[in-house]
Amino acid sequence: MRKILTIALSLVMLFGVVNQAFAHPGALDELGGHFRKSDCTYFLHKPTSIARKAKNMQELIALIKKYNSNSTCTRGLNANKVVLEGFTFSNSKPSSKTPSTQTKPSAKPATTKKVALPAIKINSKHTVKVIRVIDGDTVEVQFSNKAVATVRMIGVNTPETVHPNKPVEKYGKEASNYTKKRLTNKTVTLEFDVQIKDKYGRLLAYVWIGKELYNETLVKEGYANVMTIQPNVKYQKRFLVAEQAARKAKKGLWK
Repeated sequence: MRKILTIALSLVMLFGVVNQAFAHPGALDELGGHFRKSDCTYFLHKPTSIARKAKNMQELIALIKKYNSNSTCTRGLNANKVVLEGFTFSNSKPSSKTPSTQTKPSAKPATTKKVALPAIKINSKHTVKVIRVIDGDTVEVQFSNKAVATVRMIGVNTPETVHPNKPVEKYGKEASNYTKKRLTNKTVTLEFDVQIKDKYGRLLAYVWIGKELYNETLVKEGYANVMTIQPNVKYQKRFLVAEQAARKAKKGLWK
């Protein structure tokens, strides 16, 4: 009977060891941690002096990549894959000063209130300053009341250069650079049509530089093609004539 109990106890102890080894296989590295092989999660069990040098998660990840030899797991290591197990970074420790010696907390910085756009009506015009060119057909402007907005030019389309899901398209950089040269820091007039904004919240407008309709210029010089979207069609015929001329002259997109 005693022999049976001894064997059973040995099996229980052996199972516990095996189970623990399976959960966290591998010896500790120089930082005092290791990877769980099943999903490459890094556990910092016993932080060493090397690990304590890290002031933040980014520095700790850099140390893990330096000192841990598991290249498969370190290659894709990120903060979500690191378990600190109670470890805190050196710059997150509370101050040792007593309340009497601590300086008074500074007042909260005043938040910058966003300035609302002026009232924009159908077919209205507004004078603005172009403060940034985003793309060949898209700019950021500032109104006289300091409100800032993104403007997408109506009726035309230049090749993409900043689309999150598309590569830079042919002649896109040329179109963007041309608009930067022509409009950056310039005072222009925005003329609105029937629809004031698109589905992305951008203002839709014709851009005038004095008596020059810049939307039309982009098409005429071959930097853009006509893109008509109802109900904004006020200058559609002008744009189509400009595109035919650019095609005939083999300018820009039509080379």
